[in-house]
Amino acid sequence: MTEGLGASGAELVTDTLIQLGCKHVFNITGLGMHSLVTSFYRRRHELGYISDVNETNLALMAQGYTRQTRKPAFCFTYQASGTALAMMAMTTAWADHAPLVIVSTGSARTVSGREPYAGLPRSAIEMGAQYTKWSYEVTTPSRIPEALARAYAIAAQPPMGPVHLVIPCDLYDEIVPDAPPRADFARTDFYTEDCADAAGLDRVAGMLVEARRPVLIGGSEIGQLGAVEEFIALAEALGAPVLLEDAPSYLAFPTSHAQYVGGVRSNAALLAEADTILTIGAEYSEIGDRGEKPPFPSSVALASLTVGGLDTTRQLWPDVALHGHPKPTLARLAGLVRDADISASTRDSGLALCADLRAARRQKIAAIGGLDRGGSPVPPSQLIDEVRKFCGQDWILLQGGSTAGFQFDSIFELDDPDIFHGLSGKASAQGWAGPVSTGIQLAAPQGRVLALLGDGNLMFSATCLWAAAKNRLPMIFVVINNGGWASIPSFMTVYSDFSASEAASGAVSDEMGWTFGEAPIDYVGLARGLGLQAARAATAEELGEALRHAGAGREPWLIEVPTAFEGF
Repeated sequence: MTEGLGASGAELVTDTLIQLGCKHVFNITGLGMHSLVTSFYRRRHELGYISDVNETNLALMAQGYTRQTRKPAFCFTYQASGTALAMMAMTTAWADHAPLVIVSTGSARTVSGREPYAGLPRSAIEMGAQYTKWSYEVTTPSRIPEALARAYAIAAQPPMGPVHLVIPCDLYDEIVPDAPPRADFARTDFYTEDCADAAGLDRVAGMLVEARRPVLIGGSEIGQLGAVEEFIALAEALGAPVLLEDAPSYLAFPTSHAQYVGGVRSNAALLAEADTILTIGAEYSEIGDRGEKPPFPSSVALASLTVGGLDTTRQLWPDVALHGHPKPTLARLAGLVRDADISASTRDSGLALCADLRAARRQKIAAIGGLDRGGSPVPPSQLIDEVRKFCGQDWILLQGGSTAGFQFDSIFELDDPDIFHGLSGKASAQGWAGPVSTGIQLAAPQGRVLALLGDGNLMFSATCLWAAAKNRLPMIFVVINNGGWASIPSFMTVYSDFSASEAASGAVSDEMGWTFGEAPIDYVGLARGLGLQAARAATAEELGEALRHAGAGREPWLIEVPTAFEGF
């Protein structure tokens, strides 16, 4: 900002982001953005500048950054094409409640509606309006600080979610003589941790205490909004089994805890015996297939807690619906349960049931540990176990392993739920994991990220590897190489009239593009060509050695592991 001469719209953008406390901005330069990028360059020591080779990877990287920090990140995209490329990030941010702010550069106001170069018939706002909490096209440069600050505030308020702004490119060059004061938008303290209604809490506490077979189900909302300790306190006061939503984006509960017994789908028998269920901020990921069964029996007494009013009856119709922030609400509920007269036999029965279910979990891990570590290809379960033994609790894990993801929950034990990231079952986005993991690593420079990537998943966004090399991110990509989209043939036998023999046929899979067939991909060569260290581990033993070697330094690595599909 030039003292005494006012400020350009571009300078207002940069100054406002700095005042909001942003540490990085994400951008790819395009036509009409030159003054904006000049402003970013001049303030680069105050606001780190992150770029990439396409807006899909860039916006997903920004989303990973928001996931790790739990704070909004701003991604500036180039007109129509840049916005379109960023749409995957907008849809997954909506699914995962990520506070991502996409700022599209729009056509100059002088040519608006004429369908100019890189323009739109109407507005970029329409491209993602159904996925955002708020969308707005800025009309004058003096409104830029207000719009950016409001976008930040709206994205950050629970339930978090994406916001979309459009700034016409000519606003970046226009001078505002009387710019708003620098600290104008930084003065507000937000208080958003509202507790659910007291009468509703009393009723839910009574339902849980009087239940013969209560079950608790935790959703990503708990992990994202920092209510894990409160959820643990409630579970321990009640002594009930704890499940997590299938395909969580954040973990709500340590999977190493004695009361954690797995996901919803893998515990149908347990849920069939439950008489009372409390579900907290969870997704149930309906596929929409004909004949799909509800997750719980109709006879169960059901209570729910969500921070967003729109989520209360979206998938389930509970008997009691609580609306509030999980942190104070679960703390209050845990206190009510502790103060109640819980039947000792009911609590002991619940803990004994948890012990039995966890014993089966330990048996599976032990069986995997007995496999030959010199065999190839490596079963996904053995691959996950090898990563488990290497990572411990010192690494941040991103689960984008596609088919191997079905093995992750039953093998990996996490004491700290805050070191896990996944993709919500509400989303469907091949290619999400690689760029998101680079954003997570960028936001945690003192930590280490290990990203489990399916080979088909990686190929949607493989140039994300370049971003890891360019920014010298000390992370490891483990590529689970089963030669394509190995899950598709199995799904075909479930959801179509494909026979098992047809689905298993290599010729059919190659012809339909489900496997890479006669054009296998050299992931090690690809990674080295993009600036990473890389190795191929053909056995579990070689994988363990490669992980130790890669983890000893601070350079980005890719390790390719040939695997065979194990089923679901």
